[in-house]
Amino acid sequence: MISTKKIISLGLASVFFVACGNHKDHESIHHGTDSTALTAKDTAAITVADTTKFKFDFTLANIPSPGNTIQDLVSYNTGYDKSFLCDYNKVHAYASEQQRSVNLGVYNIDMAFASANHVGVDVLEYTRSIMILVDRLGLGSTVNSMLGKRAEANLTTKDSIFTLIDEIFIKSDSYLRTNKRVHTACNVFLGSWVETIYLNGALYKNIKDAGNKERARKLLWEQRMHLDNIINMFEDFKNEQETAELLKELKEIKKEIAAVKTAEEMTEQKFTEIYEKVNALRTRLTN
Repeated sequence: MISTKKIISLGLASVFFVACGNHKDHESIHHGTDSTALTAKDTAAITVADTTKFKFDFTLANIPSPGNTIQDLVSYNTGYDKSFLCDYNKVHAYASEQQRSVNLGVYNIDMAFASANHVGVDVLEYTRSIMILVDRLGLGSTVNSMLGKRAEANLTTKDSIFTLIDEIFIKSDSYLRTNKRVHTACNVFLGSWVETIYLNGALYKNIKDAGNKERARKLLWEQRMHLDNIINMFEDFKNEQETAELLKELKEIKKEIAAVKTAEEMTEQKFTEIYEKVNALRTRLTN
């Protein structure tokens, strides 16, 4: 009998190749998550500022993988509630580049959460929306040129659209050649972070085990350091109006978390108060 995960993986491969045009001339990319495996050439000149790239790389290196956090959320054993996730039909409403890139990160997390809960129908719908955003961001050719034959040959239970997008737009030095591209990657990264922290709070009320509730509160408390790095990363783009507004909200959330000195002091009341601020930011970014 074919497992649910296998069906989901085959479905992802089909959707991906429909979205990308199923080119046959791609260079082969070996299975694995090492960004050095992305071998396709990019003719864009390297103009990214060293300090901007360093901040991005430092933030990426020092924050837990969204994929690992998804596994933590699933381990709370709250079940799957689709109403907590962002509506994949909203994809057509995102007009600005920031909205599209942030929600690319949001949809990646929601797709991964649906996949981890074996809800194949939602996985396919989120994957379609992801590819619409990729195309509208003008990144379809980047996916085509960098993906190679990987989706066709190696899209297994360990290799999904989530990890592919993560590697192409977040971890690939081949893509991060200009400040604009880094800014896009920052927004994708932020969308993933916001959605994981939002889901951690949204699921909290359905957690029955006291130990898991404590883990959820600790996960939020641990974000004080990571959020500081995210804010520092976005400072290089603070002159852009949308980013200035974003920074103001992130700094307020960080201030609230930093005021809690130890994980033990992250009470349920404080947890809820901070979650509401994260939820407000997430609502603004996804509507």
